[in-house]
Amino acid sequence: MPENDWQDNRRKFIQAAASAGLVGVAGCTGGDDTETPTDNDSSSSGDGDTDGQTSTATRGGSLKFAQTSSPVELDPVNNNGGNYSIMLKNLVYSPVLGYDRNTNLVPILAEEIPTLEGNEFTLNLDADATFHNGDPVTAEDVKYTFEATVEEQTSYSSNFSVVDTIEVEDEQTAHFTLNEPYVPILHAIAHPVAPKSVREEDPEGFGIDTFVGSGPFEVTDFEENDHVTMVGWDDYWGSGSPNLDEVRFTPINEPTNRVTQLQTGEQDAINRIPPQFWSTIQEMPDADVIEGPSLSYQFAAFNQNEGECAKRDVRLAIDHCVDLDQAIDQYIKPGGGRIHSPLPASVAEAWDMPLDEWTNSWAEKDIDRAQELFESAGVPDDWTCNIIVSSTEKRRQVAVSISNGIQEAGYDAQVQYLDFATMLDRFDSGDASQVNIYLLGWTRAPEPDRFMYELLHMDGAFQGQYYDNERFNELLAEARVTTDREQRREMYIEAIDLFIEDRVHLPLYYTSVSMGVKDYVERLKTHPVTTYNPYLYGDRNNTNADTEGSNVWMDQ
Repeated sequence: MPENDWQDNRRKFIQAAASAGLVGVAGCTGGDDTETPTDNDSSSSGDGDTDGQTSTATRGGSLKFAQTSSPVELDPVNNNGGNYSIMLKNLVYSPVLGYDRNTNLVPILAEEIPTLEGNEFTLNLDADATFHNGDPVTAEDVKYTFEATVEEQTSYSSNFSVVDTIEVEDEQTAHFTLNEPYVPILHAIAHPVAPKSVREEDPEGFGIDTFVGSGPFEVTDFEENDHVTMVGWDDYWGSGSPNLDEVRFTPINEPTNRVTQLQTGEQDAINRIPPQFWSTIQEMPDADVIEGPSLSYQFAAFNQNEGECAKRDVRLAIDHCVDLDQAIDQYIKPGGGRIHSPLPASVAEAWDMPLDEWTNSWAEKDIDRAQELFESAGVPDDWTCNIIVSSTEKRRQVAVSISNGIQEAGYDAQVQYLDFATMLDRFDSGDASQVNIYLLGWTRAPEPDRFMYELLHMDGAFQGQYYDNERFNELLAEARVTTDREQRREMYIEAIDLFIEDRVHLPLYYTSVSMGVKDYVERLKTHPVTTYNPYLYGDRNNTNADTEGSNVWMDQ
């Protein structure tokens, strides 16, 4: 594959994130994690069966689901719509590999999970897999999809630019050769596939006017900012077809409107329940909240390119200015909780990371100590700390808590609420007159590299803090190409120790996947990979692990 220019890719990556409008920049896997999910989500119902009774699943019915934002396109090669597009793509297009509800990699289009040998692996596809138009899913389609992300310089290109060649050996077999060993490549190929013959005819219209995938649902109508309608594909090639006849997705940004439409029955299910509305839904006689952990990391990043926050003592002082435990208790729970490193707890636990040590490494609120550190750093009395934030009200409230603490220490601090595109331009500039602290969220695949390299390495496509520590950058780069898991673990521990010691970010909280669901919506579950929600149908996503899938049906 041709090499991509990093700066151009970074800009496209950020532009795509701006379209997403919030967390989870890039399909990543943006919004909402701690413990490994179990078969019953940590809610009063966990699966949409709020009366606790079990019934026999029936075919048919239409589900009306309210998202917070509209998708922009449904093209596996592009990511111009961020997570709200990806959520729907995952219903229409099958990926090569996927994740079960314990975040284990499992084969979907693949026959089995490939084995990486040095810098090569061979992918074998399921011979039964077909697209909606009846054509088989072939190795040529996989090659085309992955190469197109790089050739078209989409925000997915950083996932596949490490691939040197993809050789199609036969209709179901492709051999991958990488530029260098890259252990997280298997997470990169957990990516949906487009039909080459269809997309090549009209790349710009694919995913906007034309929709041909191999997933359990087919798109019948797409009007941006109004609705997306899908129907269950009766001829789905997997182990069974969806129970639902139809799903209609409607974007409703304002949470009060989403909750009201759930209450009136205009919507059967809604996503992203703000903490203040949980009790409202739980008190409805015919609805409840389902909730589960997600792979998310919400943070406050310091601009270390220039200005006062480029000084370590200033970052330490700000850590002493705020009681984050109290802020998270007040503004985030029950829809999430405190986090102490850039790794979601489920990822850190899977890698046996020293979570207790990291938890105890952050400061308690101590305004006197903060003032001493500000003074030792030579911060002028008239300094104003510029904090920028967009998107969720929860993030804005935490930003105000940080601002209040800095003011308590004797300095001015201002929180600016910006539209997402403006905010991304601000923090990307590294201009201290525009930004000293920015608050964002990140959601990715369950692999340390996916949470750290792009976000924190100086060459990362989404770094904006400009933390230029040579040893830190070396560790993240070496961990990507080291095949020994224990050696990688030690590298990430050392890197995160440096991250905490230098206060690169203030890790803030994780957010849960949450949905308000009517009682008659049966078997709707949450999935820790944010973009798998709503988890309407799980087929081979659960065959290799002891977890239950999903096939939603309407008990009406």
